[in-house]
Amino acid sequence: MSTSAGYIALVHKDDNTSYGVSFPDVPGCISAGDSFSDALRNASEALAGHLRLMEADGDAIPAARSLEDLKKDQDFLDDAADAIVAVVAPETQEVTTVRFEGQTTLIKEVAYESIRRELLITFSSGRRYVYDNVPAELVEALKASVSKTPFFDREIRERFPHREFDERFLIAASEG
Repeated sequence: MSTSAGYIALVHKDDNTSYGVSFPDVPGCISAGDSFSDALRNASEALAGHLRLMEADGDAIPAARSLEDLKKDQDFLDDAADAIVAVVAPETQEVTTVRFEGQTTLIKEVAYESIRRELLITFSSGRRYVYDNVPAELVEALKASVSKTPFFDREIRERFPHREFDERFLIAASEG
């Protein structure tokens, strides 16, 4: 199995706890969620981040073993005894950009990076702001909204940490 296809994950749930997720082939990578689907979605993000950090540190990316191979590993069998076995693919880094040309709105363009949950808003004035930890569902709702500016003002503007993004920011980041 290739890493792009995914890794076997073990999902555990004890009474009065969240769902916990671990990866037998990626020690140290764990995640959790309040529901099973949240746990798997969070595990995909955690796995992608963990693998990126390993790569940045120059560590070898572990091979993803098949379920048949894992069944030959007694540690896996012990850990899997009371777990749900799932396959989790690392979330791919995706940036989507939408321009609102020809529409009457103060928002000229939005770009969203799903891994970092960063929303970049370009206003018609040319000023750009990055909003942190914005859920993908909210970005989709903004894009689908008939009235972009009122939606942005009501749902995003003051509800998420943000900073202005300009050329000086890029120069400072590249010098740092």
